[in-house]
Amino acid sequence: MFSKRLCKPSKLTISLTLTLFLVQSGCSLAPQLTVPVIQTPTSLTTETLQVKAAWWKDFKNDALNALIEEALNNSDDLKLQALRVLKAKQAYGLSNAARYPTLNANAGASRIKLSDETYQHNRTEYSDHTLGTSLQYELDFWNKLEGQSEANWATFLGTKAARDTVKNTLINDIVLAYFNLASLDERIAIMDETITTYEQSYAFREKQLLAGVINDLLANQAKAQFNNAKSLKASLLESRTLQENALAILVGKSPKALFEKNHTLRYTLPSAIVIPKGVPSLLMENRPDIHEALENLKSKNALIGVEKSAYFPSISLTGSYGQQSQSLNNILQSSANKWSFGPTLNVPIFDFDRIKTRVSMSETDLKSALVSYELSVKKAYKEVSDALTRYNTAQSKLTFQSEELGAYTKMLDITTKRFDQGAANQLEVLDARKGMLSTSLSLVSTKQALLSAEAELFKALGGGWNEATLLNEK
Repeated sequence: MFSKRLCKPSKLTISLTLTLFLVQSGCSLAPQLTVPVIQTPTSLTTETLQVKAAWWKDFKNDALNALIEEALNNSDDLKLQALRVLKAKQAYGLSNAARYPTLNANAGASRIKLSDETYQHNRTEYSDHTLGTSLQYELDFWNKLEGQSEANWATFLGTKAARDTVKNTLINDIVLAYFNLASLDERIAIMDETITTYEQSYAFREKQLLAGVINDLLANQAKAQFNNAKSLKASLLESRTLQENALAILVGKSPKALFEKNHTLRYTLPSAIVIPKGVPSLLMENRPDIHEALENLKSKNALIGVEKSAYFPSISLTGSYGQQSQSLNNILQSSANKWSFGPTLNVPIFDFDRIKTRVSMSETDLKSALVSYELSVKKAYKEVSDALTRYNTAQSKLTFQSEELGAYTKMLDITTKRFDQGAANQLEVLDARKGMLSTSLSLVSTKQALLSAEAELFKALGGGWNEATLLNEK
């Protein structure tokens, strides 16, 4: 999956220390990262599909726009992600700062008494005052510090991508919740008409039963249909309340607002957006979850070099400069001046394969990251394919059901005219109306499915981009 490029230093000699001091840039021990190329369907490159960053505004629904804006400002999930991004940025800043020298100022004063039982017993009590600076700097010859900084930077970018994934998911969830609420409102309204129709049908059957025209079976059948319609409405009302509660949590409302929400608020299904058939191959490069997987891959790769650097000597420069005096009055005298400077060399000799095991663990992490990256790409194409399938299916069903509704509407019109002319009875009119209302319920559900499939497609495409922007980023 990846090829290795290692620095091969000469044997350690006495002159190595002096040579390392002169080296200004290190040698990376991280392997050459090769991102796997995954075969993608060529049929998705025939046309350009544009997805705006604020794609949901194309539905032209002010209530939906307001909900999403409220969620982006108040969502607890987004707040948590923002804090994770901040922490990742701070971790990068800390690792980047480790590449530079540390300079400290120090001062101290102490009174010391030594044991009378030592060779220094002739000066058993004295004062010590110090004032100075100290310098520490690790030569990053093997790019250990550079590699750690690179890994943390990739982690930071991955965390930002994860935040975008949460944002896209949040927007999609709100859009789907709104569509569901709008669909429920329309279905509840249709159920009210359906209940009225079944009630009239039941009343008509009751009159027939009293007149001896029908038996108890038909009368009870009408009664059962009437009560079933009322039960269905109760279920729809329950679903609406639960969906409103879920939506309130998504937009970050408080528990108080959750219990004191406006129950008179009504939602409406918007018109569907026209979507071109083609999907360009560049779309996956804009999905934040794939960005996150790629940055995680880079981070794991850089950490291999960090672990490998433990095989080689580490060299640090330390120095200090300052004043030291027994008497505070003489602390600034030239005779109180002191300084020190020198390198520190640390060479691993034998560690019972600790370094080797850590390197192996990092390589395993990289292999896992490669699999995760490939899985993210495959998952992305699956989601796009699923959304397109649902979209196309819903479009077909919408056409058929619209024609079915037209037929039932025409039947109702014909039956009503025949009833007005005395050629049909009231029950025929009611039956035609039942068929029309039942189809209307199905049509509303299909409209919701079509809109939801569009929202899922926009989410699968990364939540907002256009191909020209992607080409400019190349």
